[in-house]
Amino acid sequence: MQRFKNNMSDGWLFKQELRLFRNFMRNWKRDVDDCDFFDIFANSNNTTENEAKAFLKKYFSLETLAKCDSVCVERVRREDGEGRIVHLSLSRCSTDGLLRELWNKDKSSRARCREMLEEWCDVLEKRKSRTCRRKDPIETRMGEICRVLKLNEVERDILVYAAVRLMTCFDDFPVGNTSGRNDRAMFIAMAIDRPCSMVTNALAANEKLRRYEVLDSDGDLERNSPFRNYLDNGDGEMLEGQFYKKTPIDDALPWDYYGKLAEEHGGILRSMISSAKSGKRGVNILFYGEPGTGKTSFAKTLAKELGLDLFEIRQGDRNGEHNSPQSRMAGIRICNDQVPRERSMIMVDESDQLLRTSMDFFAALFGGMGSSGSEKGVINSILDETKLPTIWISNAPARALDDSVRRRFDYSIRFDKLGARQRSAIWRNSVKKFRLERLVPAELAEQFAQKYQASAGGIAMVLENVKRMRPRKDKVAALVESLMKPHCELMEAKTKDDALMPTKDYSLDGLNIKGDIALDRIVEAVRNFRNSKEDGNDPDRPRMNILLWGPPGTGKTEFVKHLGKTLNSRVVVKMGSDLLSCWVGETEKNIKRAFDEAEADNAILFLDEIDGIVQDRSGAQRSWEVTQVNELLNRMENFKGVMVGATNFMDNLDAAIMRRFTFKLQFDYLEADGKRAFFERMFKTRLGDAEAMRLAAIPNLAPGDFRTVRQSLYYLGGSVSNETRLNELEKECSLKKGGGRRIGF
Repeated sequence: MQRFKNNMSDGWLFKQELRLFRNFMRNWKRDVDDCDFFDIFANSNNTTENEAKAFLKKYFSLETLAKCDSVCVERVRREDGEGRIVHLSLSRCSTDGLLRELWNKDKSSRARCREMLEEWCDVLEKRKSRTCRRKDPIETRMGEICRVLKLNEVERDILVYAAVRLMTCFDDFPVGNTSGRNDRAMFIAMAIDRPCSMVTNALAANEKLRRYEVLDSDGDLERNSPFRNYLDNGDGEMLEGQFYKKTPIDDALPWDYYGKLAEEHGGILRSMISSAKSGKRGVNILFYGEPGTGKTSFAKTLAKELGLDLFEIRQGDRNGEHNSPQSRMAGIRICNDQVPRERSMIMVDESDQLLRTSMDFFAALFGGMGSSGSEKGVINSILDETKLPTIWISNAPARALDDSVRRRFDYSIRFDKLGARQRSAIWRNSVKKFRLERLVPAELAEQFAQKYQASAGGIAMVLENVKRMRPRKDKVAALVESLMKPHCELMEAKTKDDALMPTKDYSLDGLNIKGDIALDRIVEAVRNFRNSKEDGNDPDRPRMNILLWGPPGTGKTEFVKHLGKTLNSRVVVKMGSDLLSCWVGETEKNIKRAFDEAEADNAILFLDEIDGIVQDRSGAQRSWEVTQVNELLNRMENFKGVMVGATNFMDNLDAAIMRRFTFKLQFDYLEADGKRAFFERMFKTRLGDAEAMRLAAIPNLAPGDFRTVRQSLYYLGGSVSNETRLNELEKECSLKKGGGRRIGF
């Protein structure tokens, strides 16, 4: 904006400078300490030397000028004995000093100074009118700001004053440097010819000029304000577009797509948003949680379902600049004032930076706000004064937000990682969006949804690249895998692979299960439970929690995989390392999320090595050791799906967990018949009688031992004898005598 100070080429702006100068000059009754106050007359861009001399001599006698002590009196030529002055030479650089001396000399000189400067302003204004005949673009932009913010005349004049002071030579005051806010308000009041009380009130923090972050507390244009940039570089488009935009919702996902989410929250969201139209204030609704889980998409679908226009607060102007929290908060307020209340909804996407206000060390260290966050008082005021239904979308965890911010939300929904059903719908809709139905049929999209735990953004990115690369239909699956695998690695998203499928040649036959109920009947019981049409909320409906316990490698994990394959159900596997956290309270949250994930996908939840999180509470030394067990017991009690827990250490389990299992199955080492069945099935061979007797004599053999031996012999090549296999099994058995704990099979 420096160009305005160096070259006063903008007619409207210069005329405003003249107007403000006139007002100030008329209202200022005291002495002038700063020569720059008269710069409008002394500036070489405005005044030639001859013009300055002519005006000074018109309003002041040579005798008056000669009596001044200012250095501007350079030479006096006397021609008669009486010493009458007939000629005066002035130094251009000291004209402003001469005027200051004249202004301060006496009241009559001050009055003559005002008359001279008034006439000089008229001359400059006429001169500018002749050279600038088109409408000044700054005048247009100023009018646009006043229209959008609905400024009154006093507020408009204060804004004009700030713009003129920033962009022109009207940059100093007659008393020199000032810092007091009361002095500044007084100067502004004189310049706009208004009572000082009006200016003070208009510059209050809760009034428009400050509330919209247009001016700072001193009445200057905010350094990072989009209004300041707009005045200088506005492109002629509507100012509202700098702050918000109407978001298309025609392509929003159907309401039914969100299933449980829509069913659980839809009713209260409809009622809350509808009632806000007739109330005194709007409602604030927070969508928070994992990134890429459909928060923005759900907001669009909600707006479409309710028949509302959706206005999104910009994350910066069209050039990607001015994306500070202050600018976005101003945008929220402007949008509230501009769009029709009865048919509009606001969406504040990526609102983490706005909502994070904590400045303590641990908040900053573990995902809290940095120095660029918003002021708590300002964001709380915005939440309190909202007029429209407003959806705030944040990827930050709830703990990262200050309590005073959180309690201001009328409703909130936490979005966890996408389930298989949601991913399936996203794949289907994304395929349709990119018109790839021919290359990616429904069954292939379903496979991708089951295999890759990617976000909606990741799915769209991959399909966009598929469309761009135009592969043959038979190459699509390989291309998607090539694109999706590195994306999932980058985002640390899991992929479903053969690890969740039963081992080749796995069978229930031969397992040594202690109990009266055969495994195939357990499988059938689980099938009946899942197909049950009874009310899932019936408190008397039996749970389906199954405990598998026994030595390592006896087939517990493989049975769960077999169960998932047989029932065509996804298995959500959680180890202790997935759930346990070093942060107090986080383990309980992880347990809850594990059950929620399984329930959302109607999947089997498998807690492997469950003893790690439900050890006997009687030996607990810390409170959190008790609360995490309590959390798991509560989730098991109320879970509507199938949960399977497995442990190698039955004695370590808390006693209260035992009654929450519908079935308790002990997996033991194989009997003689089971050993022979696994040997012949996994090695695809037949045993002789002597070999069978040798195998039966090997103690503590488990199905996992046969798999281990088969893998160790896989790459030896050539034929492998049964004797070699038996030798290796005996070695496996001997290793168990060391008592080392092994991971279950």
